[in-house]
Amino acid sequence: MLKQYIEFFYPGSFVSESTIKEVKDREAPVTLPKGAYGYRYFSREEVKKGKEVLSGSAKYHSPMTYYGEALTLAQVKALTPTKDYSILVSNMEINKWPKVVRTVRGNFQPLNKGDKVLKP
Repeated sequence: MLKQYIEFFYPGSFVSESTIKEVKDREAPVTLPKGAYGYRYFSREEVKKGKEVLSGSAKYHSPMTYYGEALTLAQVKALTPTKDYSILVSNMEINKWPKVVRTVRGNFQPLNKGDKVLKP
């Protein structure tokens, strides 16, 4: 049986942390869990074999939905007088990221095609 899941993302020390919860459908959640900055959906095939549940790999990932604000390279460069964002600027230039999102938790994530940014 194909089951639907939502994965919530949280800032981590070096990479994002996440929690996963089974859902009935891919309707947007009413609220984010405390500390989360975004979410995405995915599907996974699960088969019950005796007392065991066998889970397949995650597939059919949705685009990310972030809570925060999208910023272009020029907008990030304009932030530099108040704080040093030179590493972020360099990452945007090297990786050719046209936009990033500054999430409600203050961290930055690259925006990929199809990703959505919602105001908190």
